[in-house]
Order: sequence, then structure tokens, then C-alpha cells
Amino acid sequence: DTPHYENVPFEVPKGWVWTDIENICSKIGSGSTPRGSNYSSKGIPFFRSQNIYNNGLVYEDIKFISEDIHQTMIGTEVLPNDLLLNITGGSLGRCAIVPANFQRGNVSQHVCIMRPILVVSEYFHAFVLSSSFSKSIKITGSGREGLPKYNLERIFFPLPPLTEQYRIVSEIEHWFALINQIEQDKLDLQEAIKQAKNKILNIAIHGKLVPQDPSDEPASELLKRINPKAEITCDNAH
Repeated sequence: DTPHYENVPFEVPKGWVWTDIENICSKIGSGSTPRGSNYSSKGIPFFRSQNIYNNGLVYEDIKFISEDIHQTMIGTEVLPNDLLLNITGGSLGRCAIVPANFQRGNVSQHVCIMRPILVVSEYFHAFVLSSSFSKSIKITGSGREGLPKYNLERIFFPLPPLTEQYRIVSEIEHWFALINQIEQDKLDLQEAIKQAKNKILNIAIHGKLVPQDPSDEPASELLKRINPKAEITCDNAH
């Protein structure tokens, strides 16, 4: 029913509305790197693109900044339930939800903070990881590609009623749990197959895979035909 409806990616259910990402966030913006890479051995976590994964924040190779440095960058402080989106390079599009129990942190210029208003972070995250979002991304740069703030703000966002957002998130978690279980069962099956193959081979070389036939030519005679000079280390024929 809106003038721009013909330009949106797909039809949404009754009660939903199309809007721009800019309209559902109180903050959209990237961080900055301390001058001279002024990191500390401990202090406030400083998240770079290598710390941002779809499954969450990764603290391997994490850097820290001092309280003083953090205060100079307070405008890009990370808060609980923020979405952190990689906006440059090969990891562009990777996105993590900041946990609800998160304390303090900051981000580099390669990471964008998106702070939703009355939008469930998990639903927002699901949208960012969807093909609809990746198809909407308009990157720039011939060297290190990037997603400009302006382009990110203009991406269409399918907004459901708040209660439906929670139902969607619950259903996603349900199905993903089933998929993860199938994946684990697949890994367990692969390991069982590997062990079974090893067991069969082990039984085979121990002479326990098939019954013995007394009419078979003894292996000692076979060895003599193969190499008459070969010495028999152990002969189980007697």
C-alpha cells in the first residue's frame, strides 16, 4: 500500500512492514583503531574483524585498550544485544550478537555497531545472515572492499510485530537445534564407520574374518613358491 512497495525484495505478511535499517537502529557506525595501535596487555576488550563470527564473539587473539583510550572512543562503545557486523575485507558480512551479560568493549573501524530499537537482536541477526541481506549489500572499493554506512542504512528490513519476532526466533532455534543434531549424528556415524572399517581390517589380518579351510594350501608352501630362499618366521600350520 506504500508508493515504494514495488521496489521491495518480496511480499511480507499482513501486519508486517518494510522499512530501512536506519529506522530501526539508535546507532549505526564503525569504530576506530587506537593511534599507533596503542593496545594494552589487559583492560577493555577491543574487537576486530577476526573476533566477529556468526556464532558469536571469539576471544582468541583479542586485543585490549586502556580506560583512557576507551574514553576517547566512548562513542563506539559496545553494549549488550548490539549486532557487530564486519564491513570490510574477506570477512565482510560476518555478524555476531553481543551477549546480554556483556560488560564493556570497543570495536575497530572494520566493524560496525548496529543497535536495534524494539527489534529482537536474534531476529535482526537472522535477517543479516539471510541471502536477502547479502543480495542487498552494495559494496565499494577496488582493493579492500567495504560496506559504507550510507548503503547499510538504506537496506530494506522486513519488520514483523514484536511478539511475532519472538516466535520466529524460537522456531529458528528449534529447527537449527535439529539440524545441529543431524550434523552431530552424521559426525558420530562417520566415526563409527571409520572404527568399523579399522575393526574389519584388524580382524581380517588376524585370520578371524572368514573360516579356515584345511584343504587350503598352507601359506608356508605358498611362500616357498613365491621365494624359495625366504625364511619362515612363524609357521602356524603345525
